[in-house]
Amino acid sequence: MSRVIFFFLLLSGLALAEPKVVVISLDGLRPEFYLDSRWPAPCLQSLCRQGASARAVYSVFPSITYANHTSLITGVSPARHGIDCNVDFDWNTGPTPGWNWEASRIQAPTLWELARRRKLSTAAFSWPVSVGARVDYLVPEIFSIPGANEGTTEELLRRTSTPGLLEEIQRQSGVAFPLSFAEWDSWLPAAVGYTWRTHRPQLTLIHMLNLDWTQHRYGPDSLETRQAVAQLDSSLERLVDQVDRRDTVIMIVGDHGFLGVEKVLAPNRLFYDRGWIELENGKIKSWKVYARSNGGSAAVYCKDLELVPQVRGLLKRFGVGRWSILERDELDRRGTFQRASLAISASPGLALGQSVDGPFEAPTERPLGQHGHLPELLPTGWIVVGPGIEAGRELGARSLLEVAPTVGKLLRLDCSSMEADGLELLP
Repeated sequence: MSRVIFFFLLLSGLALAEPKVVVISLDGLRPEFYLDSRWPAPCLQSLCRQGASARAVYSVFPSITYANHTSLITGVSPARHGIDCNVDFDWNTGPTPGWNWEASRIQAPTLWELARRRKLSTAAFSWPVSVGARVDYLVPEIFSIPGANEGTTEELLRRTSTPGLLEEIQRQSGVAFPLSFAEWDSWLPAAVGYTWRTHRPQLTLIHMLNLDWTQHRYGPDSLETRQAVAQLDSSLERLVDQVDRRDTVIMIVGDHGFLGVEKVLAPNRLFYDRGWIELENGKIKSWKVYARSNGGSAAVYCKDLELVPQVRGLLKRFGVGRWSILERDELDRRGTFQRASLAISASPGLALGQSVDGPFEAPTERPLGQHGHLPELLPTGWIVVGPGIEAGRELGARSLLEVAPTVGKLLRLDCSSMEADGLELLP
């Protein structure tokens, strides 16, 4: 009888033990990388077979990195969390060189805040919009940009990471500090592995970057992208091999897919030609109408609302075959671009640039890649592997807004602030 009681108590203890969740974001993940064996991603494809996976995940709009990574950790759309663009924008002068790095800009509860309320420990590596976040073991995403900050990327990271953490990692791992996105992805397994062994965080967020960088510069189906997929898969394998699968759920997520680009359009040239944008020494002096580009889309702002009908007519006339127009009610439905009068989403093969006085339409020097378009044009992916999760389970088409509440359910967090229900992955 005592053995039966002991066994029952053991099982009860395992059931009540705090789970761990690791969320690995592969920037620019496309579902075909794990659904089509012709891509050189054996680790990713093996994880797909071992757990549950989606055939498509539709991001928030715009389908860009910072908006979607903030939705991944808040479970709400950009209108609620406040991050609808990667870069800063000044209502008086237009675009600025800075990026939305600081976590203080997020206007909704994050997974790391909700985990802290439950006294769960957290770690984050190169997660967008995390500088200054209340994360126990933090190496945020920030990089050197002239006119936006001072110092090299390494200096910025040492100033903004958890005090002493980078020094600990470098001392113990013996791996040189990364100088490129490809080197960063290769550095992460040693850095994260050291943090897991030493500090055992219960929620870990990881952002891997090189696949996005490569698809932008060489196109989504290029030889260089195939090489980047293989390199990323190797780093991913070294990461997940360090995870204790008995008590940890691994989520592989994406933030957006990719489309090929052959031409770049400059909607601001149309506004400049009509006197709605003024330049001085090549910089914006003043503006009445401005298209804030997100690569595959742009929010169109009108300081003078009486101009909106003229702007709409102009965009319709020049947009045939080039872009679709999203009216204000559609932007409200999608929860984005709160101050915009309109938005446009480029057609496949096209991207939108920020140029004001350059050509309206220009071919690219070589095939490139872009995102930012309507989410239905470029789905991303989602794989979940862990104890109790059915192998080979198909999740169908999902919303990116379902990721955060699913993490919340696994960690027993308060998800009342989130817009969607999480998936029931465990029996």
